[in-house]
Amino acid sequence: MANGTRPSASASSSASRSGTAPTAHPTSSTHSLAELTQHPCLAVSDTDGGVGKLYIAIEGVETMPKGDPKSCQWGAVGGLVSFTPYTSTDLTKDTRFRDLTHKSVSGHRARLGTYQRDGSALMVVAVGAGQSFRLIVTSFGDGAPKGPGTVGLAEEFAEAIVSHLRPPAL
Repeated sequence: MANGTRPSASASSSASRSGTAPTAHPTSSTHSLAELTQHPCLAVSDTDGGVGKLYIAIEGVETMPKGDPKSCQWGAVGGLVSFTPYTSTDLTKDTRFRDLTHKSVSGHRARLGTYQRDGSALMVVAVGAGQSFRLIVTSFGDGAPKGPGTVGLAEEFAEAIVSHLRPPAL
C-alpha cells in the first residue's frame, strides 16, 4: 500500500512470515498504537476470541508484507484477518480509499468496502491525530465454516481493537 497503488485483495497473501507465533501472547491490557507497530498481535486479547466473540481459530502470526509495516494475521471463522497499524498516517483521509463507505467504530472515523472479485473486505480506522489502522479480511471460500462474512468480521475486529487501544500520551 505504501507504493501508492490501489488496494489489492492479495495484499495479505504476499506477506512473508517473520515467525510462527507472535512475540508476545495477547492479554486483556491496553496498548498504544505505537506499541502495536512492534507487536501487532497484541491488538486483540485472549478474551476477544471466545465463543460469541471473534471466533479466532488460528492464533495470530506476525508478518512483514512488502512495503508495509509489521502486521498480524489471525484465522477466524469467516476468513483470514490482517491488521496493520500506522502511527503517522490517517488512511481514512487517503484518496485511494475515498470510495469506501463512511463508518464509525466506537466514535472513530472509518471507511469500509469490499473487493468485487472475491468479496474480501478492507477497513481503515482513524484512532488519533495522523494515526490509523487497516484491516483486510479475506474469505476462506465456500467450503469453510461460515461466519459473519468479511465485512462483519472487519467490523467486529475493528471494535475489539479500538476497545483495547490506549490513547497516545500528550
